[in-house]
Amino acid sequence: MLPQLALDAVLRRLEEPQAPLVMVEGPAQLRSLHSVNAAAGAAGLKAGMRLSAAHALMTQVRTIDYDAHNEARTQRFLAAWAYRHSSLVSQQWSHAIVLEAGASFRLFGPWPRFERRLRDELQALGFQHRLALAPT
Repeated sequence: MLPQLALDAVLRRLEEPQAPLVMVEGPAQLRSLHSVNAAAGAAGLKAGMRLSAAHALMTQVRTIDYDAHNEARTQRFLAAWAYRHSSLVSQQWSHAIVLEAGASFRLFGPWPRFERRLRDELQALGFQHRLALAPT
């Protein structure tokens, strides 16, 4: 799972990703927060909140428009990255990349070692993630 895919796609390109930042969506008069980084969240900002309410809580916060096309492009990038680890990769669910791992154990070692490799690489790429293993 990639719980904040759109936000991570932006944060990984910023020089100061720790500075308060929110992604906004909706018409100009009804802008709302699509997602917030850790600094904005610590100040009480939450996804779904109106931008006007967010500014009342925090006047100095950077806003970036949510871009669904950029989010989809980033998911395709991560699917291509996943092919380094498996020949069977799916991106059919939003905020997730699914790969067949059984054959990968022969190349990368048992699950704990393979999981560590995936975590290290995703972290180096700048993406928050949750990994799970399930039988098929």
